Amino acid sequence: MRRAGWLLLGGGLFLCLATFAGWVWLNAFACGMIPTGCKGFRLRWEDSEALSLFIPPFVVGGILIATGLALRIGHRSPRR
Repeated sequence: MRRAGWLLLGGGLFLCLATFAGWVWLNAFACGMIPTGCKGFRLRWEDSEALSLFIPPFVVGGILIATGLALRIGHRSPRR
């Protein structure tokens, strides 16, 4: 169980970071596609079409992190 906790924790963290990096890349790509040029890059949180694709993996990553933490905390050996 100890290894499973680390795997879930690392996998969830990787999934959350990859999802966030994909969100930043998509916004930067959209900014670069504007023919008039970009006047400052910012994340468009109001874009519900793109967020509908990025929120589920982020939530799954959060669940994996929480499960990994629960396994790590739940299976600690007591100190004597």
